[in-house]
Amino acid sequence: MSKTVRNVLTGAVVFAASTLLILNAASLAQEKQDDAKILAEIEGRYEFEYEGQYIVFVFSVKDGTLMGAPEGEFEEALERVEGEEMTFVGYSPQGDEYRFVFKRDAEGKITSCTAIVPSMGIEIVGNKIID
Repeated sequence: MSKTVRNVLTGAVVFAASTLLILNAASLAQEKQDDAKILAEIEGRYEFEYEGQYIVFVFSVKDGTLMGAPEGEFEEALERVEGEEMTFVGYSPQGDEYRFVFKRDAEGKITSCTAIVPSMGIEIVGNKIID
C-alpha cells in the first residue's frame, strides 16, 4: 500500500471517528437539557392521602439531581430508573425502597406522582399542588 493511500485512509478514519465523537457529545448535551427540563417540570409539592392521613412530599432539583422528602424533613437524592420514563427510586434509612413515578395529564403537564413502597405493599397517587 502506498504512503499516499495509507494517509488518505488514515485521514478518512480520523475524520469519521471525530465526527462520531462530536455527534455523540451533541446527543449527550441534548439529553442533559431534556433531563433538566423534565426535572424542572417535576419540581414541586405533591399531596398524598393514605388511610385518611394526608402527607405532602416536596421534590426539588439540586445540582441536576432530583431530591425528595416529606415536607419539613431532610431531602434525599433520588436516582433515575434506567429504561423507565420519569421513574425515580430512593431508600429509607432502614433500606426500604421508595419508587416515584411521575405522570403527565391530558394537556401534557406533570400533575401526579405514584409512590410505591414494595416492602409495605403501598401504592398511592399524589397530585401536584398548584400554588
